[in-house]
Amino acid sequence: MSYYDDLLKKIPKIKKLLDNDSDSVIYHYTKPEKMLEIISHNSIRFSNVLYLNDKEEVAYSYKLIIKLINETPSLNEELFEKISNHFKNKYRHIVDGSGELLNNLEYFTTSFSSDNDNLTLWNNYAKGKNYTGYNIGFNKKKLIKEMTENNYLPIYGSVIYDRAKQSKIIRAIFKKWNSLFEKASKSKRANKVKLFDIMFELVDVLNIVSIFFKNPQFKSEREYRIVIVNAFGADNSKQTKVVEKNGLFVPYLEYIFNKDSVSSVNIGPTFDENIFYMSANRMLLNFGYENIEVQRSKIPLRY
Repeated sequence: MSYYDDLLKKIPKIKKLLDNDSDSVIYHYTKPEKMLEIISHNSIRFSNVLYLNDKEEVAYSYKLIIKLINETPSLNEELFEKISNHFKNKYRHIVDGSGELLNNLEYFTTSFSSDNDNLTLWNNYAKGKNYTGYNIGFNKKKLIKEMTENNYLPIYGSVIYDRAKQSKIIRAIFKKWNSLFEKASKSKRANKVKLFDIMFELVDVLNIVSIFFKNPQFKSEREYRIVIVNAFGADNSKQTKVVEKNGLFVPYLEYIFNKDSVSSVNIGPTFDENIFYMSANRMLLNFGYENIEVQRSKIPLRY
């Protein structure tokens, strides 16, 4: 049992809201050249969340946390002034390139969707009628089980887009850890170590939950995320790699998955769907994926 499993057990309603433990398939959308790389090496990249394409996407949750702290005067001032400063610092680090990170914990994620034929996502990978995107369907339970067995200790769940629901979750977390802090503060055995541990837990749980919050305008993507926490520089940390992307040097973790966690490959909308279909089947056979179902998009093309 990992530290983060124990932490999420303290907020069971929220954990269940993120994932209902169903035996479903999640779909990783990608370009054809990336698809070939994933299938040929049985590997998928988990990128550091601080270096996602849109820095405002990462900062979205931090702004919400700070806003809700300011709107809740009943919170313990000693605790939540530190929490507010922590997330203000993270926001400045991302948006302005200033401020310092307070610890060496890094969060790596890769994105899936619960929808295997999503027009919004297909549009991210289509380049005219002769170039289309793909997605790879992973059996969610199998993938998470094998990652856990390989000591990657994934944290997972559906992205929450509803602003009211996001606020309700954050307020519930505030309430629980505010109560723990005040109770510990009033205890005859109160000590700085105990109070620091409570603050550290609160920062951790807010960091984790905030990764699953996104601006409501992206709700059509129906995103599902798997997150890996890595302590950069620690003796037991996973080895990170770096790739250049749009001028940024993005740290990532490479995860080697079992072939049997792949359940399907889906082809985006294209006029020449028959040749794409045959090509995808032949490619899969080449790399030992013999029983993978290849499906074609049912979304009609219009030019």
